[in-house]
Amino acid sequence: MNIRNLVPFVILSVACVTACDDMDQYDAADEDLGEVALRPGSGPAGGVWLNTSSIGSTAFSELDLSGVVHKGAQFTGAKLLRPGNVWVNVTSGSVKDGTLEAKVGTTIYRGADLVGSRWELTLFNADTDGDGDHDADDEPEVDVELRIASFQQISPKEAHYTFETVDELGNVVPVCDADTDGVHTMVPIKDLTVNEVTGRMGKRSNTLYLACTSGAVGKAVQWGYKPWERPIDEFEVATRMVRADYCFDGTSFTQTGTHLQIQDKYKINTFLRADDPTEAVWSKSGVRCINTPRNATFTAPQVVCGGQTLPICSSSTSMTTYTDALFWTKIDASI
Repeated sequence: MNIRNLVPFVILSVACVTACDDMDQYDAADEDLGEVALRPGSGPAGGVWLNTSSIGSTAFSELDLSGVVHKGAQFTGAKLLRPGNVWVNVTSGSVKDGTLEAKVGTTIYRGADLVGSRWELTLFNADTDGDGDHDADDEPEVDVELRIASFQQISPKEAHYTFETVDELGNVVPVCDADTDGVHTMVPIKDLTVNEVTGRMGKRSNTLYLACTSGAVGKAVQWGYKPWERPIDEFEVATRMVRADYCFDGTSFTQTGTHLQIQDKYKINTFLRADDPTEAVWSKSGVRCINTPRNATFTAPQVVCGGQTLPICSSSTSMTTYTDALFWTKIDASI
């Protein structure tokens, strides 16, 4: 969908990172996975996860809640529906851990109080004034209104939200793509900025990151690796692991929907079937070794990073093989 063809209150296109045409064919194949019984990936129960090749899942994943234009989008305000069908203006918005908060005067609203609220933003052309940037000096492209349609409290520090808008035909549509469970939810993350090309992450004040659970950032949270509970560089590795970004440069060596098993240093996930083939061992300094690439069209020697092949994992590889290992992944061969 071309942003230039949008009218107010219209959803934007999905943000592709690499190989968009290939992603489309794999995403379509995911619709056939509904009969797969996925298990929660926590503790000794283990889990099998379905990965993705996309970093994000909307064209405006980051909003500066102070109203500054950021990455071509400007948050212009929000309204809450209160008893008596009264709309009140939000004084300020914020994120606490993985939960949205909206302040009206001195009162803070969160959780179910935000269902039905309207969030307004303006999107800008990439560079209409010819100065090489993408900011408020450029011509506004379209005004967008989002509505929180539903809310689910996952844990005391994590909530999932479904944002919706209206397309040019008057249809109510979700902002996020459907994830592997068929839901269109997102997780709010505080002060996170992500380079959608390289996958690099950093801290940015006053920033709300909308992490759709259909994209790698949201999936990493779903898989147990919450960025408000660990250093951002370790969370970045988790998102690279979700995408099979072996070279840590944003390039994905995966097919969306591949079944994956994980063991990690946090004891959040463990293997259900330890005899499945090792994919790779992941650390903050990069992939320490690789054995079976997630994309079956590649062999390990064909994965070249910076002109160098990666070390091959030995048959005795484990989480203790490398002292800095964060994740050890295996390709699930049983499904």
